[in-house]
Amino acid sequence: MTLPALLELPRPARPAPGVNSTVPGGPGAEELAAELGRRLQLRVRPSFRFLSPDSPVVENVPNGAESTVTVLEGACRCVLSRVGEDPAPGPSHPLGMRLRSGGTLFVPQVHTYRLSEIHVPTTLLRLDLESPE
Repeated sequence: MTLPALLELPRPARPAPGVNSTVPGGPGAEELAAELGRRLQLRVRPSFRFLSPDSPVVENVPNGAESTVTVLEGACRCVLSRVGEDPAPGPSHPLGMRLRSGGTLFVPQVHTYRLSEIHVPTTLLRLDLESPE
């Protein structure tokens, strides 16, 4: 039941075509983040990322937290790497995969990810998992 609930989360309106943007999570995502944070005893910060078809390569800017990235709509290729290391190109990279609707990637601390091969409008839900301070 988790995946259908994620796919049904209310999300902000998609930006104009050709614009890639990241926006904070709305009420549904904030509620999910609060409950997940309570259970994991972490601060969870949700955000949505909207990618346009044929977007150039999109790189994540690491923020020191672990995170999950779930594809809510669309698909993209994702390559995970340690911060400061260039991921190997090509589909044979051991930490590269095609994420489709419902697919989730866990991003450990000191890691980043690169998104490419975006052929349809794609919506991602990112949950940053931060230590409570």
